[in-house]
Amino acid sequence: MNKKLKWGMGIGVLALTLGAGVFLMPDATEYKTEAVSVETIENRYTFAGQVTTVGEESTGRLMVDERDIGKVNEGDDLTIYVTALDAEVEGTIDVISEEAEPMTTPGASARYAMTVTLPETDNLRNGMTLEGSLIVDRAENAETLSLDSITFEDEDAYVYVQGDEGPVKRQVELGLTDGSRVEIKDGLDDTEVLLLDETTSGGLMPPRIGGVQ
Repeated sequence: MNKKLKWGMGIGVLALTLGAGVFLMPDATEYKTEAVSVETIENRYTFAGQVTTVGEESTGRLMVDERDIGKVNEGDDLTIYVTALDAEVEGTIDVISEEAEPMTTPGASARYAMTVTLPETDNLRNGMTLEGSLIVDRAENAETLSLDSITFEDEDAYVYVQGDEGPVKRQVELGLTDGSRVEIKDGLDDTEVLLLDETTSGGLMPPRIGGVQ
């Protein structure tokens, strides 16, 4: 292959590469934004189980993970969702077992059975699926964002805000989460953040980041 041909191919590859980079570089005006919301956020623990007896005093059996055993007590009230009836009822934890259930999966967390009293409920049947939930913490008038807007690096959390020269990465302190939204306790003075997909937004020329502030 002669030198002129090699040189021409090299220029062509470079042009394609640069062209792809410019094409894939995101336009800041197309970034989606999310406004910070002020609301009450609750941290709930959930427990799965089923109805065990139906009668004058109906009962259910819910399972609690060993990591959460210290967060529930006999006498606590639970909100219980009866899946088949699409209904919520209020129940009470009567007994928490002292012995863990036999493990079926090696290395799995131990689980303990909780017996709960259920109120009289029409069409309740033995074996129906139950989902119990317990509020363990609550923050009122909290500034919150969706978890989709949070970027995690090691144990630190970050959001992106709009700066003078593009997206700026800012470290924030998180508080309670309900599994979809999270409390922002410190580090964010802005009223909205950018929603960036770091895995796809950059291409060959990633967006310019102004640094943590």
